[in-house]
Amino acid sequence: MPTSVAVLGAGNGGLAAAADLTLRGFEVRLYSRRSESLEPIRKAGGIRLDGAAGSGHAAVATLTDDLGTAVSGADLVMLVVPATALAGYAAALAPVLGDGQPVFLNPGGTGGALAFTTELRRSGFRGELGVCEGSTLTYACRRQDPATVTISNLAPAVPFAAFPGKRGEELRSVVAELYPAVTLQRSVLDTGLVNINAVEHPAQVLLNTGWIEHTRGDFYFYREGTTESVGRVIDEVDRERLGIAAALGVTVPTFAEIFHQAGYTTAEAAATGSAHACLQASEANWWFRSPSTMDHRYVHEDVGFGLVPWAGWARLGGVPTPTIDALVTIASAVSGRDYAQEGLTMDRMGLAGVDVGELDDLLQSGLLPGGER
Repeated sequence: MPTSVAVLGAGNGGLAAAADLTLRGFEVRLYSRRSESLEPIRKAGGIRLDGAAGSGHAAVATLTDDLGTAVSGADLVMLVVPATALAGYAAALAPVLGDGQPVFLNPGGTGGALAFTTELRRSGFRGELGVCEGSTLTYACRRQDPATVTISNLAPAVPFAAFPGKRGEELRSVVAELYPAVTLQRSVLDTGLVNINAVEHPAQVLLNTGWIEHTRGDFYFYREGTTESVGRVIDEVDRERLGIAAALGVTVPTFAEIFHQAGYTTAEAAATGSAHACLQASEANWWFRSPSTMDHRYVHEDVGFGLVPWAGWARLGGVPTPTIDALVTIASAVSGRDYAQEGLTMDRMGLAGVDVGELDDLLQSGLLPGGER
């Protein structure tokens, strides 16, 4: 049973995890690359937590901007950071991570464990791998101020997988001590293909570009920003995602089913199969405001590190993805960036040159041909 947890990242999810786990009796070491992010917590003597996980003042055991201090000897290292940051953290962790030390990506998004491990190997780590990921963040949460966080929902079911897959049950038993809702899947394809952020956010943000820039995000993103037309585009992305899964031999639920299983919508809305209906019935998300700019993780992360790896997996499986490809192209035009090149490519996941027939064996063994250089 883990007693000490290194929580890497002091954003919304990191603060929620640090506060929740502290109040549940774990010794938490909260790490931020920026010491100034930790100062308000030091001054307040901890983190104030409210919402679905309970209320209280969490006096976190360790606040540090030194990665070695956070990680050394920790029973579990948990990254609660955007997918765009995973490779950078892997490079920084390579010299300080212990042999076989469990690392939990909360969440891993799409291909997160593959990208993390590939960069870890390329940065010189030669120990036993113990990387695992959840498909979604275990909390729906927002910071109210730099030392206060509110949790609006605790995910009742979180698909979970390990890389290498052969360590799945072992690592599940560790993470389940913190989050009993994790449910073991065969491989990180199963978790990567249920990344609901990549299903919904690109269509929502790109089809609301004018409204976002004109109002600086002065509207309710999920409730007002997901009209019936936007919902139909989300549904089409979901249809293509299901096609990718089928081509790779993976069975995954629909967006509506995942959204309901995660506690974000009603059974009645999920039964319609409509993203629009699910988002309109999502009370946990009703009051979240829109991003105030297009320079946001809903574009950079959910397109570059959500849709781009799906497009790569689609090519591996020989599946056309016109809507996904179009959203990547539009996002690149809107942002002035080439997400197909700078996002999570097959090479960055260690999958360049892999044949679909050998994929499962590689995911179980953890021996990706592109993982070391």
